[in-house]
Amino acid sequence: MLNQPSPDFSLIIKDNEKTAAQALSDGQFVQTYLLVHSLIEALLRHFLQISDEKNISFDKLIQKYRVYLDQMGYTIPTFLDELTQFNRRRNRIVHQLWRKGHSYTNLQAEPAARGAVIMYSLLIEWLETYDPAITQIGFRLDEGI
Repeated sequence: MLNQPSPDFSLIIKDNEKTAAQALSDGQFVQTYLLVHSLIEALLRHFLQISDEKNISFDKLIQKYRVYLDQMGYTIPTFLDELTQFNRRRNRIVHQLWRKGHSYTNLQAEPAARGAVIMYSLLIEWLETYDPAITQIGFRLDEGI
């Protein structure tokens, strides 16, 4: 087997952010939401240094984030409820796709997609207080999306 170089993480992030911004601009709210969900998952994986556990679920990432906040002594678990609701919303959007179709689901997903973009920026800003290098590897606060 040939050794393949690792992909440039910052280029992948930039590509997904750019695509999410274009999808939002084009009114493709389901696509926007799903792309932002994947960006938030990548952000949490990077922040929590979980790159080798490929089969870890988003729920497990949230649990690991809770442990991190507990270890840091935070009595108010910042973003935990939001992340849980965010993931539940993703599940509902996916289920609506096969129950009611793309057109209906896309229209209904607009507020969720716009909220997801805001949450993404806020989560980056919050996590940057612990790891200032987050934006240096590619996660952007509010550029493009």
